[in-house]
Amino acid sequence: MTKTKRLSIVPTLRCTLKCKLCSNHMPEFKSPYDVSYEDITRDISDIFELFDYIEWLQFVGGEIFLVKYMAEVYEYCLQYKDRFSKLIIETNATIPPREKEIEVLRKYGENCEVMISDYGPLSKNIDKYISEFNKNGIKYKLKKYYGDIDTQHFGGWIDNTELKDLGETEEEVANLAKDCAQVRIENMHCFKGKLHRCSNSLFMTELGILTPNPYDYLDMRDGTMTLQEKREIINNFYTVPRKSCHYCTWKNHSNSADERYSAAEQMK
Repeated sequence: MTKTKRLSIVPTLRCTLKCKLCSNHMPEFKSPYDVSYEDITRDISDIFELFDYIEWLQFVGGEIFLVKYMAEVYEYCLQYKDRFSKLIIETNATIPPREKEIEVLRKYGENCEVMISDYGPLSKNIDKYISEFNKNGIKYKLKKYYGDIDTQHFGGWIDNTELKDLGETEEEVANLAKDCAQVRIENMHCFKGKLHRCSNSLFMTELGILTPNPYDYLDMRDGTMTLQEKREIINNFYTVPRKSCHYCTWKNHSNSADERYSAAEQMK
């Protein structure tokens, strides 16, 4: 059986904010765009051909509520509702939710949760989210990212934006990465048919900062591979570090003591 704890699908590289320490490196994309509806639904179909079960099926960005067809995507996912435990949506609450999105999310009942990053004044539509979700029985979680750092979710943000090889040896990287949070929660990321073991691998590859090793990711649309061969790559995702680990300052739990910064500081 092939399963994972979290699998994040990325429908857009566009964001409403330009956060200086964005962990997904969104401000680095000079021509951000939305993935087509056809590509997203094809990815979802391919994912559920490969995986027997996913605990959290997530949609992350960028800012998800910028994408106008997401209600149709959530509707499409309902056919697989017995194959994942929760639909998770990440948002910064800058774009108000549409009525058609609210309607389809209601169909998930307890099996849907919207993760709202609350950036204070930047999250200008947060009251609309809370009001609509409360009225329609949609679960949500507020993550406070404003005010004193000590009061912010997870103690504020870290800086993982150096975007260069840190010069660590293979042995050093292996020792540091074996207890990476992304490994422990098995947080895979999917973008336009490519499945990576973490967001750093995906976004740094898309930015052209690094060329991943052959088994750092899976091209789900590779017609030369059998289904079993593709599943073997997935099942070995977390056995060895990846190229992106050499660029990552956040690959070890001991980094929890590293310096924190106030979240969502905007670039000028």
